[in-house]
Amino acid sequence: MQPTAMGKFCLGTVLITMVLVSGSSGQRRRGYPQPPGPPVTKDDSVSTTKSIHRLDTFTMEREARELSALASSIPSDVEQLKKGLLPSDAVDKLKRIERLSKQLRGQIRP
Repeated sequence: MQPTAMGKFCLGTVLITMVLVSGSSGQRRRGYPQPPGPPVTKDDSVSTTKSIHRLDTFTMEREARELSALASSIPSDVEQLKKGLLPSDAVDKLKRIERLSKQLRGQIRP
C-alpha cells in the first residue's frame, strides 16, 4: 500500500495541527499572583487638609453673614427707588451680593 498524495497531505496537516496546539498552551503560571501591598497613608496631609477645611468654613461663615447683611439692606433701597431716589451704593451692594454668592457656591461645590 502506497500512501497517496491526499493521504500524505492529511497526515501532514494533522501532525502540524497537533504540534501547534501542544506547543501553544498559552498562559502558564508559576504559582499564584501576589496581592497588592497596603495603601500608603500620609498622616501629615490629612491634618493639613482638615485645617484648610476649617479655614474655608470660617471664611464661608463670614461671607454668609456679609451676604445676609447686604441682602437685608436691599428692600430699603428698593423703597427709595420707588420714591425716585437712587441710593449711590445700591448697585455696588448688588454686585457684591453676586460676587459673594458665586464664591460661596464655588466653595460648596468644588
